[in-house]
Amino acid sequence: MTASSLICDPTLCAAAAHKAALRRHLLAARRALDPDTAAQAALAARDHALTLPSPPPGAVVAGFWPLAGEIDPRPLLEALRARGHPLALPVTPPPGAAPSLIFRVWEGDPDALEPGPFHTRQPPATAPAVEPDWILVPLVGFDRRGHRLGFGAGYYDRFLDGRAATAVGLAFACQEVPLAEGGVPVEPHDVPLTAVVTERGVIRPDDLSKGPG
Repeated sequence: MTASSLICDPTLCAAAAHKAALRRHLLAARRALDPDTAAQAALAARDHALTLPSPPPGAVVAGFWPLAGEIDPRPLLEALRARGHPLALPVTPPPGAAPSLIFRVWEGDPDALEPGPFHTRQPPATAPAVEPDWILVPLVGFDRRGHRLGFGAGYYDRFLDGRAATAVGLAFACQEVPLAEGGVPVEPHDVPLTAVVTERGVIRPDDLSKGPG
């Protein structure tokens, strides 16, 4: 390692610092929600999401197991499973492994899941791997252009890049980064979402050519 490799490009450093500050602010905002409010928000988001054009019959819908503070996607996943859609959950690679997500079938039984990295829960290796058609994407923040702020690992951006899957962000309304304040900082590898759903409704970015479904 050379001395020059330790020097951060000022532009990159500024962007990284801005993202870190946004994460702290947005994570604090969602932590401030009381459990009853969060539970009601998950139900309202489910109802709004179900107004989107339905996935094709039999389309695989991938969700996520909610980490502490994340909006709960399970009411929406259960509603989609009741409509006949197979469900899948992501399997996060352990630290040091190739940074790519795999989605495996989940029948809806939480007891069938195993502990995963970063306090997640995920299907076992015996569950079949699938290619999802619809993906419910967790996030830390979002804006109305469809840009998403995650934890910085890039798992979802790498998975979505070059795929035709519909990517729907699921979040609390308090996680929005207003465009008037600059929105979410964007890097070349970032893949925009098809739509974002909160307890207040569906946000479909005007500048995206691909619509849900």
